[in-house]
Amino acid sequence: MSLHIGAIVVLLILSAFFSASETAFTSLSFLQIRMLETSRKRSCKTAAALANKPDVLLTTILIGNNIVNITASALTTTLAISIGGNAAVGIGTGVLTFLILIFGEITPKHLAISFNTTIACFAAYPIKTMIFLLYPVIAVVRWLSSLITRLFAHKKSGTLSLEGLMHVVDVAEDEGIVDEYETGLVQRVLHFSEAPVKSIMTHRTEVFSLPDTMALKEAFPAIVASGYSRIPVYHESPEDIVGILLVRDALAAQVDGRQDEMLESFLHTPMFVPETRKLDDMLFQFQREKLQIAVVLDEYGGLSGIVSMEDIVEQLFGEIYDEHETGEMLRIKSEEPGVFMIKADTTMQQIKDELELDLERSDLSCTLAAFLIERLGTIPTVGETVSYPFGTFIIASMKGKRIESVRLHLTIEEEEA
Repeated sequence: MSLHIGAIVVLLILSAFFSASETAFTSLSFLQIRMLETSRKRSCKTAAALANKPDVLLTTILIGNNIVNITASALTTTLAISIGGNAAVGIGTGVLTFLILIFGEITPKHLAISFNTTIACFAAYPIKTMIFLLYPVIAVVRWLSSLITRLFAHKKSGTLSLEGLMHVVDVAEDEGIVDEYETGLVQRVLHFSEAPVKSIMTHRTEVFSLPDTMALKEAFPAIVASGYSRIPVYHESPEDIVGILLVRDALAAQVDGRQDEMLESFLHTPMFVPETRKLDDMLFQFQREKLQIAVVLDEYGGLSGIVSMEDIVEQLFGEIYDEHETGEMLRIKSEEPGVFMIKADTTMQQIKDELELDLERSDLSCTLAAFLIERLGTIPTVGETVSYPFGTFIIASMKGKRIESVRLHLTIEEEEA
């Protein structure tokens, strides 16, 4: 009798082991598996390898758990008959069911949720040994299972998408691991490589430039008034940028008495880039070339605008103003609950991230102005509206035929969310 009871206790412990192992491995997140892969412990590396083969892992655990539970049930039945005959079988089955439920299922699984990585590392070698010993049985069971699941299962999606990583950051903010500013920074960094320079450049209609035939003393008042440290210089037409004038060189020339010379004497060769150049590539090129400004060209080789290192930095950290700048309005400014004033050159990706809009679009690097004009099909007027499920855009101001600012009224559902 004592042998039977001892065997049943051992089987309950094994049942708890298999239950805890199953929950521990299935609750491992993508990041936890990566952490186990980089661990110095061999057991953790083995656990990561097993987690990356969930079909073999789960098949092995379930086979072991079922063998243990069935054996425990058989031994309990034998023990009950030897003690009280057939009448005791029902009592023995009830007691065993209770013990398995509490000590073999619920308690181990609760512990495994809290200590999943520790338990996964502890269980790695025993489970790997079982896979070796039971491999023929596991192979047959997997084949039969896959034969059935192929009839119903769809193609498995990627383990972690960009949107999934965004959710991980949001959860980290909710848990207090990162603050709101850090969350926004991470979101901007993740989208950094997707945005082209066209989405952040100063459009050619807004570019301050000077002709190369102008004398330095004539240009100097305009240079000082502009507040820029690097000035594009053109030849004959503002569309034909031929060089960049550094204010530092202009000041040095003033000191040296060369103020009567033409601007073309002080120019640096400009960097030309296509408007489709991604921001991360642009940043690396600025660092490599040791430059701060580039001329952006459209697909036909014409001037599209100007992009600077400051534009790229602002894309990550927000607007940056110096001592002489009064500061323009924020790109997205809250006027009242559910109402936002947005600069029209703000990218749709930034609007989606900051306002958490349910916006499905393949290319979110376009500006709000381009987004609205595409929907309208015409040049809008002040007061014109464009409605979406998440809210209504109202054209707030225009500069000529260009949209300058837009007011967004969120719907009640989005506001509550």
